[in-house]
Amino acid sequence: MPLLTAFAAALFTQSDLTKDPTLYLVGYSHLDTEWCWNYRHSIQTCIPKTLSENFALFEKYPDYVFNWTGAKRYQFMKEYYPEQYARLKEYVKQGRWVVTGSGWDECDANVPAPESILRQVLYSNRFFKREFGVESNNYLVPDVFGFPASLPSTLAHAGLKGMSTCKLSYYPDTSSPIPFNVGRWVGPNGDSIVAALNCQSYHTEVKEDLSSSKTIMDRIANQKAKSGLQLDYTYYGIGDEGGAPREESVRWAEESKKGKGPIKVIAKGADQMFNDLTDANRAALPSYQGELLISKHSAGTATSGAMMKKWNHRNELLADAAERSAVVARVLAGTTYPQARLTDAWERFLGGQMHDILPGTSIPQAYEYAWNDQIVALNESADVVRSSVGSVAAQMDTRAQGTPVVVYNPLSIARKDIVKITNPTRDNDVSVYGPDGKMVISQGDSARLLFVADVPPLGFARYEVRKNAGRPALTTAGLRASKDQLENERYRVRIDTSGDVASIYDKLAKREMLKAPARLAFMFQKPTRHPAWNMDWADQQKPPMGYVDGPAKISVSENGPARVAIQVVRGARGSKFATTVSLSAGSNRVEFAQSIDWRSSECSLKAVFPLTASNPKATYDCGIGTVVRGNNWEKLYEGPSQRWFDLTDSSGDYGASVLSVAKYGSDKPDDNTLRLTLLHTPGVTDRFQHQATGDITKFPMQSRVTRATGKVARLRPRPTKWSSL
Repeated sequence: MPLLTAFAAALFTQSDLTKDPTLYLVGYSHLDTEWCWNYRHSIQTCIPKTLSENFALFEKYPDYVFNWTGAKRYQFMKEYYPEQYARLKEYVKQGRWVVTGSGWDECDANVPAPESILRQVLYSNRFFKREFGVESNNYLVPDVFGFPASLPSTLAHAGLKGMSTCKLSYYPDTSSPIPFNVGRWVGPNGDSIVAALNCQSYHTEVKEDLSSSKTIMDRIANQKAKSGLQLDYTYYGIGDEGGAPREESVRWAEESKKGKGPIKVIAKGADQMFNDLTDANRAALPSYQGELLISKHSAGTATSGAMMKKWNHRNELLADAAERSAVVARVLAGTTYPQARLTDAWERFLGGQMHDILPGTSIPQAYEYAWNDQIVALNESADVVRSSVGSVAAQMDTRAQGTPVVVYNPLSIARKDIVKITNPTRDNDVSVYGPDGKMVISQGDSARLLFVADVPPLGFARYEVRKNAGRPALTTAGLRASKDQLENERYRVRIDTSGDVASIYDKLAKREMLKAPARLAFMFQKPTRHPAWNMDWADQQKPPMGYVDGPAKISVSENGPARVAIQVVRGARGSKFATTVSLSAGSNRVEFAQSIDWRSSECSLKAVFPLTASNPKATYDCGIGTVVRGNNWEKLYEGPSQRWFDLTDSSGDYGASVLSVAKYGSDKPDDNTLRLTLLHTPGVTDRFQHQATGDITKFPMQSRVTRATGKVARLRPRPTKWSSL
């Protein structure tokens, strides 16, 4: 080996982290792509500033390394600033600008389903590989409001080595104190990633030679005591509108790399530490298993911005259904897999998962863009489903005496449930027949039909609608409705004069489910700061401000052999509520559908379920696995979950689960009560005045034209012409 090469190799020899105190220093600037501004401001101001300021630093400091995240932001660069983008590519090749983070955008972690997190990693790294020839090995999310217990399993499954954040240190006095600065975070299935959980702040300025910094040395000593490894991992930089770290910080960072103190400073890419750690190093790290919530500062984000969460949830379901139907159509019908359309749909709505957009903390103008992308994505996925199911249906034997209807079940389990379709005959007197030629339970009129369908996993089944011509309809024993009671084979539900569900009697278990009426409660919300983010413990301890209590207009809205329902219309605190309670044939669910004209302020709306089951703990779905939490206390009183949470009696004999649709926040005030948070419009005491009208339904949203496709995005997605369970 030539002498010069040997010298260079020795110079860059990897540290022995058991002996050499080492600081991994990540230069970074934070951009909230939409927050107190919209995409227009980010594109016109923040992104060009980030490019120009860092380019200038590259020219002045030859060893300066900058990290930036978010494939969506790079997509903006490519489209709006092609010359600077070409120059950027050269800096990426040189290792000066590090493309990192493994996210389409720096997304919220609690509301997106685990599949969405996987897609954040997949689509961002695919973009990075195509555009720059690199991929990121870490999930860099400095400003996310807490993390579910499922996240390490999700990220490990995606092939990442690590993740980092600084947000947990913003509210350190929570139910999930930071378990370590650097360690192994273990998921529900035992998979783990290396997690840097206390990276100081992305606003951190460097004002000293870090090779001899007492602050860093103390942090390294703490790490050594826990793992035997002498390392630390921190950010320095600026935020929240992009740009570059201050020049003084860059100068000190460069001096620190050449410093003569005991600490070796490595100021390279965010992925460097995760690559340097050996298997033995990882095994030595302290470990933690469980969720990492920022109890106060994330409490409101699980509910704020209800419409954004609704669109996101619909997109997650419909994009999955579209992909599955497209695969089946390719196999059975030989169609071309619509990868470009599906990719565009995913990328559009993944951008809306950014950590201010989906949590509901952005200004209203930001949602003009974010909602537009959500609805265009819904229409793209719906078109794929319509086309794919149609192609499969064309291969099926749909010969029938009446009008054939193909039902598609996108789930991986068999499903028996209610299907709602437009009545193809426009006749009031019809029946529905199953694949075996036998009549199935149905009801409806000339406009729409409901019927009970039974479809295999990821399957298609042909049903048909026939005019009755005098034939009697199929009825269901035990399904009945009156103004104050619903009943099916499993439950008897009673509605009181206030319009509340006063009783759910389980006929199979022979016991009452409710200890008191299930009600809609107004909870006072006026946090001392950060209104859409926070809920204060002082407010949570107060009794409800009131309830949705009428006067109630109660009527039977459905009364057939397939489904029975009662609708309750009421008003309270300036808002209007139409609640439909229904039971379906053969179902073990009592379903509540809410239509709300929301005008109430300084409060949240909670659906309260006082149960006869009693347990100081409840179980919450985190998408991959579950977590168990206790009753409300000062450090955890509003927590996120994905699609359900459950209270089973301490004996294990009986319980109830609350299944939710696009509702993620809940609390448990005592051993018997579960409360699902439906809406959150807090009072405001600080500068975020726009959040005082969050979810208020005063101003209709206007349609916008999406620049990328030129199509008009409707406020409501186009109705599909296929039926799905």
